[in-house]
Amino acid sequence: MTAVQVNGHVSSGFEPIADAFTDNFRHRGDTAASCVVYAQGAPVVDIWAGRTARGAWTPEARTVVFSVSKGVTTVCLLMAAERGLIELDAPVAKYWPEFAENGKETTTVRQLLAHRAGLAAPEADLTWEDLRAWTPVADTLARQRPAWTPGTAYTYHALTFGWLAGEVLRRATGLRPAQWLRQHVADPLDLTMTFGADPTSADFHPLADPLPSTDPEAAAIMATAFAEPMIERSISLGGVVDPARIIQAANEEPWLSAEIPAGNLVTDARSLARLYAATVGEVDGIRLLGPDTVRDALVVRSEGHPFVGPDMSSGWGTGFMTSSGHRPMIGPGSFGHDGLGGCLAFAHLEPEIAFAYQTAQPGGPPDDRANTLSHALRACL
Repeated sequence: MTAVQVNGHVSSGFEPIADAFTDNFRHRGDTAASCVVYAQGAPVVDIWAGRTARGAWTPEARTVVFSVSKGVTTVCLLMAAERGLIELDAPVAKYWPEFAENGKETTTVRQLLAHRAGLAAPEADLTWEDLRAWTPVADTLARQRPAWTPGTAYTYHALTFGWLAGEVLRRATGLRPAQWLRQHVADPLDLTMTFGADPTSADFHPLADPLPSTDPEAAAIMATAFAEPMIERSISLGGVVDPARIIQAANEEPWLSAEIPAGNLVTDARSLARLYAATVGEVDGIRLLGPDTVRDALVVRSEGHPFVGPDMSSGWGTGFMTSSGHRPMIGPGSFGHDGLGGCLAFAHLEPEIAFAYQTAQPGGPPDDRANTLSHALRACL
């Protein structure tokens, strides 16, 4: 059995989370990870353990957290909506006139956020230069004909979500997601959180190569999904990224030098838990979202069989992932987002709970490390 040195603190009553965290190292392949839980605006669990190629893991260690980014980008848009700068049920073209082409005239902001816009994959080939310049990607999506009538179906918009949501934010407020995040979220809450990063920074830890799958059936389902042309192109973002090495690409300068609001947030578990705590209550006097905004965003908009690919038992509200068979979190009312490789961050209004799990060791399907920690948290409440 692997010896594990867990650092940090655990408040009385939350010890099962530390036990589950230790078990992830002993039995589920974790090599470097953090878990942070807030209750009523204060941290009650803040633990970390392990090492990476950069050395000892610390609570300040930052990694790419992939689609956990979507939940953070969603918070930015919902904040703008609360301030009257964006109407979620208004046509996208109200803010982005060029979007009203090829049958997208009535597509709403909410449909973009719920993966119902029919723009999961860019038709045009793109380059890293296009991604760094931002506008070429947004322009490509604005010109494109949707794969289905918007609002009638859904398919997960793995990376285009970031440019679709981000361009609405930019047109409505003058700020791209990275700017809104810094000015209205990270700086006020003192978070270490950016889209992209300098890979040579002392606090940046590269992700390890992913663990092998322990379930051939789950691996086969994932392989079949990735083989769907639309899904493959949604992940490659028009051929820019090789889906087979996306974990490795996330550690490299091209990925980290762009602003990818759906996939290249670089942060730590402390910052994620603190952010989500401020969506369900006050943290040092700061609250990011009101309860009515959260309840509206929790209404499930997309679930069941997608337009392409298998039903992965996931559900989405307005931008956020909701409690589902795939990601139960702490049950109905939970909202947040997970990320490729195993990271997860979420919150729940009623107990004012926020949770973040960050790992530098991506898992292979099925990966139940985050669900194991969530289950332990649920048992503590």
